[in-house]
Amino acid sequence: MSTEEVKPAPAGFRRKCAAFLERLDTAQTSRLPVRLAYLYLSVPMYIFFFGWLKIGYALLMAAVLTAGLFFAWRAAPEIDVSQFCRKNLLRLFGVGLIAVLWMYFSGIGGLTYQNFDHMWRNAVLTELVSNDWPVIVTDSEYFEHPAALIYYFALWLPAALAGKCFGMEAAQSTLFFWCLIGVLLCFTLILGLCRKVSVWIVLGFVFFSGLDTVGDFLLHNSTDYLWFTGNHLEYWMTYDFQMSCMSTQLLWVFNQAIPAWIITLLLLCQKDNRSLIFVYTFSFLSCTLPAIGMLPIVACIGIRRMVQSYDKEKPFRQNLPSLLREVFTLQNCVTGILMTLVSYLFLKSNTQSANGFHKLEMKNQLVCYLVFCFLEFVIYYLLIFRAHRRSALYWVSFATLLVVPLIKVGYFADFVMRGSIPSLVVLYILVMQAFLTYRKENARIAFAALLAVFLIGSLTAYHELNRTLFNTVEHAKDPEGHPLIAEEIQLIEGSTRSNFYGEIQDSFFFRYLAK
Repeated sequence: MSTEEVKPAPAGFRRKCAAFLERLDTAQTSRLPVRLAYLYLSVPMYIFFFGWLKIGYALLMAAVLTAGLFFAWRAAPEIDVSQFCRKNLLRLFGVGLIAVLWMYFSGIGGLTYQNFDHMWRNAVLTELVSNDWPVIVTDSEYFEHPAALIYYFALWLPAALAGKCFGMEAAQSTLFFWCLIGVLLCFTLILGLCRKVSVWIVLGFVFFSGLDTVGDFLLHNSTDYLWFTGNHLEYWMTYDFQMSCMSTQLLWVFNQAIPAWIITLLLLCQKDNRSLIFVYTFSFLSCTLPAIGMLPIVACIGIRRMVQSYDKEKPFRQNLPSLLREVFTLQNCVTGILMTLVSYLFLKSNTQSANGFHKLEMKNQLVCYLVFCFLEFVIYYLLIFRAHRRSALYWVSFATLLVVPLIKVGYFADFVMRGSIPSLVVLYILVMQAFLTYRKENARIAFAALLAVFLIGSLTAYHELNRTLFNTVEHAKDPEGHPLIAEEIQLIEGSTRSNFYGEIQDSFFFRYLAK
């Protein structure tokens, strides 16, 4: 039997591959990850502009965003990629594999078991795919006047666009891959900030959590809550106090978590203030509650950069022009302000949502608050104090996490769960950097204590992932008795309809800007 001779690759192709690998080995820094993250955040905004705005306004906003993106692209900060080389290809493959497995068990796209929160997220995607944009209901028994879908749905828009062209299955598949790209970007930015390629660092992100198992054990006094179950341990305190680990965020509220992770990490990557506001404004239509918790971090980074660039040998009058030029850039002041205005007018259109922001009633809850804070994050800040006591982000993120449990939106702990996401990302980066510092300094006791707390906290994420694994396996055994996909609901018919729909008869956005 004769076999075909394998033709060698063209010489030009081999030279290109060799040149690419050489650049991979010699590169120390790169703007590419940050630029790709900018593009990732921009795509849903383009879709929103052309899907919701009148064509004139859509063209204007698209031009403004493109101009801002161009200048932000040019000014993109470089991150350390010295570890992204051929000798670490196996580690990089491991990082990619972790991202794929984590996404697979997230329930996004319906490949594995979905926690019940997915029924609302599936419904949002269905509404976006099945209806004309903007989504407006003119005849409903639930509203006296026309009502529109008003929600922070930016992450869904690429999938919804695919669904409109090719059907619901295409929408679900696109959503999975779009979220996977987001997770891969997060991991890339994390490794750049830590200046090290390590599967342990990204696994740390997957399993990072407060000591929910300890709190759960103290309140329930049962080891059933500690080992080999799929219990949702973050309910251990009252419904007024709850923070979500990274896996819980992905498995329950991915639409807010992934953009919040990327935007927070991009803020941490900034070396100046030229694109600081530009990056932040993407949060309004993708993760509104995390955007509020992100404000102190934005302010901290902006002020720190001003202090660093201030020339003490010159008087204030001579420093002022350079400080202003760094802040008042086109991407910050034109793109940022206009995107903020459009996002605000759109979200403000929903006046039906009751129980806005209010201070949590702390009477008889002070002890609960103190215990909750200590087990969720204070213990981490104590253990990394030695490594980061001079870091402004250390103190600002700490103060933010102390404040967010005191603010409430609606009836449940929505704000503390979502508003804490940016500061938890900062805390995670600080913890990873502390691990590297303690190891470098051979501080064995500090390293061991931090590792012990981290491993105990990781049991929360283990329970989240174990629930998905168990229910997915049980569904394979008995598909009729163990549902895989969350219950199908109609947003406008549910008791939470005011979270998604609002009457728009007095809305400036829908009267003057929308199609």
